[in-house]
Amino acid sequence: MSDTNNPGDKTLSKTPAKPLSLKRPIEQGTVRQSFSHGRSKQVVVETVKRRVIGAAPAPVAPIAAPTRVAPPPPPV
Repeated sequence: MSDTNNPGDKTLSKTPAKPLSLKRPIEQGTVRQSFSHGRSKQVVVETVKRRVIGAAPAPVAPIAAPTRVAPPPPPV
């Protein structure tokens, strides 16, 4: 038993891990930018979708409270 590496030995290799991140969807578009002195050019704009933090919970139907009925007037 020797501790040397033989050329036929397979070694374990690990590919470098990608960084863990979440990327938000970005849409690109072009618009025409005009300057006050008459010049204009097309520029690329990126629109980022808004994040909805804490989706609105489903509306809960209010429980109908028992209504009080006025007691009948005493007979006269």
